[in-house]
Formats: sequence, structure tokens, C-alpha cells
Amino acid sequence: MTLRYKILAGILILAVTLLIAAEATKPEPVNWFPSYGKIDKIPFGTYIFYDQLSSIVDKDRLEEVNIPPFEFIDSTKTGTYFFLNSSVYNDEAEAQKLLEWVASGNTLFIAANTVSKTLLDTLNLSTAYYSTTKLIKKRPLVNLSNPQLKSKSPYLLDKDVSTTYFDEIDTLKTTVLGVFDLMEDEDSTQIKEPKINFIATPFKKGTIIINTFAEGFTNAFMLKEENARYTAGALTYLPANGKIYLDHNYKNSKAVAESPLYIILNNRYLKWAWYTLLLTTVIWVLFEGKRKQRSIEIIKPLPNQTLDYTRTIAGMYLDKKDNRQIAIHQINHFMEYIRSTFILATDKKDQDFIEKLAAKSNVSVVEIKNTIDYIITLKPKAVITEDELIQLNSYIENFKKYHQDGRIN
Repeated sequence: MTLRYKILAGILILAVTLLIAAEATKPEPVNWFPSYGKIDKIPFGTYIFYDQLSSIVDKDRLEEVNIPPFEFIDSTKTGTYFFLNSSVYNDEAEAQKLLEWVASGNTLFIAANTVSKTLLDTLNLSTAYYSTTKLIKKRPLVNLSNPQLKSKSPYLLDKDVSTTYFDEIDTLKTTVLGVFDLMEDEDSTQIKEPKINFIATPFKKGTIIINTFAEGFTNAFMLKEENARYTAGALTYLPANGKIYLDHNYKNSKAVAESPLYIILNNRYLKWAWYTLLLTTVIWVLFEGKRKQRSIEIIKPLPNQTLDYTRTIAGMYLDKKDNRQIAIHQINHFMEYIRSTFILATDKKDQDFIEKLAAKSNVSVVEIKNTIDYIITLKPKAVITEDELIQLNSYIENFKKYHQDGRIN
């Protein structure tokens, strides 16, 4: 390595070292990703909720589920199926299976901003995003409707989030469990225009409970002690007995690491050590990977004389006016073209062969049949005229032209 390269490498290494030092001392940015993961301690993770759940509900009643409901539900499973995520979208088949499970006397509890349309339509419910232009900040205030659970002042999530509410409900069957509104004029003491975001509705022998304020179960909300009372109050609507199946399949952040580099990339120091290793490798390749021997002389391959040879042989036959021999060569060459291009055997030129060739070449069955029939008719003849030879050539050239045009399209 020359002195110049050594100086450049030293400058690059120094720059990388300074960059690593700056990154290592920089404060960790707040991750606002709505993961809803059980082990996630970020604001919109649910570590606190799942950690405190066993103090509210008997631990023996809780069972975690990491597979889709369609695979999990069967006649032996009874109790409550609990979903918590920003969206829980069951396809039509899975939603129907959940409804059948609830109808047999079970409970479905969903805390999500977005719920499967099949479930909503079946229950005569409709949801909408609440938006207003008069407020710069969109911080939700929530409360429970039951007088025994209702707080004198609503619970505030001090973070702008999208809010969903029920704009249509079946008033004959649906029970309103909670409401929300956006805070106005920095006044967090009252909900001025309540909108329904927490309901319960019977479905045959079972019950379905939906809360569209999923943020009410996250770390960011529950870190405030008074807010934790809202979450605990919402959980009082869970049945007092029976299993509670906690879904971990519908999560924005899976609990299982899917990348082999998960541990390295999730630790800022290991991550930058990994990046340094990669950068060092690139620098080594740039400076040490250069060729250090004479260039290898390029030896041109021998020219392909097949075309010249073919022209010579064709000229000999044309001079002799041996039309039959020329036709036989054309036919043989055409058959070889079919075998090598379309990987088809040409020993049997029946209807099955014609249909397979049409499918692979994009040439019509009629055009191929006419060509093959003409070849079969022409081949046994002892004498072939120039007109017949020209017609044979026309059939073959048309086939190749149609194939090439179809391939371009």
C-alpha cells in the first residue's frame, strides 16, 4: 500500500470513529411506533398492560395464542378471546368462525382502532375516523359510561393520535360502555361532545365487546396512575370465569425475532460495531483488492463458419436444380428448429403435437396444421417443383414470423 493510500485510509477510519462516537453519545430517540407488543417498552407497546394483567385477572385463566384464530378455535375452546392491536382485520372466513364461536356462548373482546368489516356488518355497527380542522392538537379524552366506573374528570392521552368512533350502532341491542372526545382549549376536565368508542352487544348466546381506543392499553397511557384506572375499568367487562385467550398473532410487532441479525441491530453498540466491520471490509476491498498482476490477454474465439457452410451447400443444390433435396433439408432444418426451440419431439406429427406446438409458439392451430399437412404431403414426392418449394418456404417463414411477433407482444 502506497503512502497516499495509507493517508486516505487513516482519514476514513478517523471519520468513522468520530461518527461512531457521535452516534453512541446521542440520546436515544423516542420510538412512537404502535407495536402493541407484549415485551415492548416503547410508548405504544403493551409491556405494562400484560405485566399488570395477572394482578387483575387470575393468572391461571390466561393463555397466550400465537397462531391465527382460524387455526386455534375449536369446540373444546371456551371462554374469552382477547385481541389488542391498532387493527384486527379478520378475513371473512375467520370472522365467520369467530362469530360461530361467540354464538355458542363465548365472549369476544377487541381493543383496536380498526375492526373487521364482516364483524361490524353482522352486528349492524359502523365506525369512522373523527377529524376536525378547528383543533391543532388532537389529544383524546376518554371515559367510561357506567356511573360506578366513570371518573369525575376524563382520562387524557397527551399525544396526537387518530381516533375512531361508532357513528352507527344497533340501539336496541348495543350497550354503550365508554365515550371520547378531543380536548379543546386545553380543558381536560370535560368531554364536550361525547362520541361512542366502547360498546358491548349480545350475539346469540355470547357477547362481543369492542373498544376503538386501543391506545388506552398502551404504556404511554397507563404510565399515568389515574389513566390505569380506565384500563382496569374496561377489563371489568371481561367474564368473571373461564379462560381468557390472549391473541399475539395480530400484532404490528411480533414477539419472535425474524432476522438473524435481530440481537446485533437492536443494540446500538453492536449495531455500530457491525457497520464498522462492513465499512472496514469495503475499504480493504478498495485498497487491497486491486489487481496486482498483468492483465490476461483476451483470446478471441474461433469464428462460427456454420452459416457460410450452409450457404455453400445450398448454392450447390440450387445449381443442380435438385428441388427435392432442398425441400428435404428445409424440412429437416425446420424440425430441428422445433425440437431445439420448443423442446418437442417431432417423430409424431399428430393433433396432440400440433396443439402443444401452438401453445408454446403462439402460432394458431390452423396455421400449424396447414404447415404440417403440407410437409407430410410433400415429403414422399419423388419430384418437387419450384412452386412447391416456394410454398414450403413460405409456410416455414410465416411460422417463424408469427412466433417472433407473438413473443415480442
